[in-house]
Amino acid sequence: MKRPEHNRQEIAAGLVWAAIGLAAIFIAGDYAFGTIVRMGPGFVPIALGVLLVGLGLVAAWQGRLAERINLDLRFRPFAIIMGGIIVWVLLVDRAGFVISTFALVAIVSQAEREITLLETVLLAAGVTLVGYLIFIRGIGIPIAVFGS
Repeated sequence: MKRPEHNRQEIAAGLVWAAIGLAAIFIAGDYAFGTIVRMGPGFVPIALGVLLVGLGLVAAWQGRLAERINLDLRFRPFAIIMGGIIVWVLLVDRAGFVISTFALVAIVSQAEREITLLETVLLAAGVTLVGYLIFIRGIGIPIAVFGS
């Protein structure tokens, strides 16, 4: 009975996530941790670091047990998504939350080749509205709605 090969990509990805978690814990190690009721500046980065280490080790362990798969890495979707994020960052201060978020979603949706113009506009409008309601109205993040 032949044992399946390890999924090295899964193991590597899990170990990278664990390393990022360890780095977060190390960097935030000098910050005051606090308690759950009175969180210090180190609480969230350390808690997230511990979570990343745990999930990364679980993913690496599962990769050890999983069958090997071949990944089909495509550059185009990655480039489009990163481009959309860069556009949002460059626009948000000048054009405001609504225009920059609408542009972000419209650009990023083009990573999917089969999406229509109507679907793109509806998705961008919906995400922008929900983002506005959550982040600006709900949480009160001080971002200009339309331009600065």
